[in-house]
Amino acid sequence: MSYRLHIPQFFAKSVNAEVKELFASSAIANAALAIVTIFEPIFLYAVLGFTVVQVLLFMALVYALYVVLIPFGGYIASRLGYKHAIFFSIPFQILFWLSLFAAQSEPYFALAAPFLFAIQKTLFWPAYHADMTTAADKKQVGREFSVIYAVIQIAFVAGPFIGGWLSERFGVGSAFIVASALYACSFVPLMVTKEQSTGKPYKFRQTLDLMKLHPKQFIGYLGFGEELIALAVWPIFIFVTVKDFQSTGALVTVATLVSTILALYIGRASDRFNKTVLIKVGSFFSSLTFLATRVASSAMSVFFLDAFFRTSKEVNFIPLSTVTYERAKDEGPLPYVIFFEQTLAIGKLFAAVLAAAIFAMTGSFFAVFVLAAIFGLLYMFL
Repeated sequence: MSYRLHIPQFFAKSVNAEVKELFASSAIANAALAIVTIFEPIFLYAVLGFTVVQVLLFMALVYALYVVLIPFGGYIASRLGYKHAIFFSIPFQILFWLSLFAAQSEPYFALAAPFLFAIQKTLFWPAYHADMTTAADKKQVGREFSVIYAVIQIAFVAGPFIGGWLSERFGVGSAFIVASALYACSFVPLMVTKEQSTGKPYKFRQTLDLMKLHPKQFIGYLGFGEELIALAVWPIFIFVTVKDFQSTGALVTVATLVSTILALYIGRASDRFNKTVLIKVGSFFSSLTFLATRVASSAMSVFFLDAFFRTSKEVNFIPLSTVTYERAKDEGPLPYVIFFEQTLAIGKLFAAVLAAAIFAMTGSFFAVFVLAAIFGLLYMFL
């Protein structure tokens, strides 16, 4: 009698060329993003001298522009093709970083940065999500997305440490330059196969119809307001606690490593178990993490909170993304993707404005994190 060791099927099977391209492109792009993303709000705060309120208003401007521009992103993607739209987004991401770097000597560049960032998002995200929706195998969307998510997380393991080391040794500008050079290479894997026709031109009324048809999903996607606070305020909170760029990067690197190990299992679970239950569990515990910042006062306590937040976020985000891609396959990739991204942007806009008002009145990180916890519970409507 022979015995076979049972190894869980964490990885997607028979992945097609389009999805493999997205894997490779995501790996390169996120290796670049990992170097600087956590340091963008810290750079605004510690180098350019923004207050926390000004950082939040900076992000509010980005998402106000994005809410308005995103339908044009859908139209451009439908006309030019997903890969071409992604390609044209790359210079705007690089110009955004370079404008932040240039703002050290000429503050007016900081005013251009939100416009550049909003344009990058407009060109990139509708095309990226629609490409993933079109290419993914519906039977294993969770595992395919979890592999991309794991690739992203692996990139984010080393990235914050590298970014912190560069920033501490040579200044934050060096991290922006290295990230820009690397990000410019992210389009190369997408050139392997030819651009596929996207069909009929996108029309915004298709998305408006979906908003009317799915009011609960609209409320649920507003929950991404918590992500705005996690990306804009949480890094500053860590920096204020641990005091320097290198320590901040090291802390986030180790916390990300701890959470990355779970990403593939969660993707497998999202294909096998009730996704809405996983979304609810993840959103509850990520909201709980924000509330736990009340007692965080040391680098070690912040490390544990960051690791726990990233893990609970995976429990929420991977099945949420799987559900979104499945719905987009059924409803039409671009109309649903624009519905998702525009609602997400509205949630982030509201969160940025409300958080700015709360911090202006209280000066309290915890008060802002309570707001994030409330936004995070909206995911339960999905």
